[in-house]
Amino acid sequence: MGFDPPGDDDPLEDPFGDDPLEDPIGDRSGGDDDLERTFSEISRSTLLAFVVVAGLVHAGLFGASLGVMLIGFRSQWVSGGALAIGGSLALVVAVVVYRRYSART
Repeated sequence: MGFDPPGDDDPLEDPFGDDPLEDPIGDRSGGDDDLERTFSEISRSTLLAFVVVAGLVHAGLFGASLGVMLIGFRSQWVSGGALAIGGSLALVVAVVVYRRYSART
């Protein structure tokens, strides 16, 4: 049970892969065609609503959580409160956009 020294090969070489340039996920032929077909099937209003809601949710969660952390950890009530309120408003606007889109379709 002694120490097994590494071989003379490159120490950063992947021991499980034979070809370092080989795609580990597999063959990706046809993936671009599937993506293009999916985007052509989605209506413009659906894609726009998704992008707007996703952006508002991300910004809202970031602003609200950062604002609460500024208040809690640093006692910065003005900037933290503004961020928390702004993030909460962004989340409310995201819900409104989603409900308007749902009611329309």
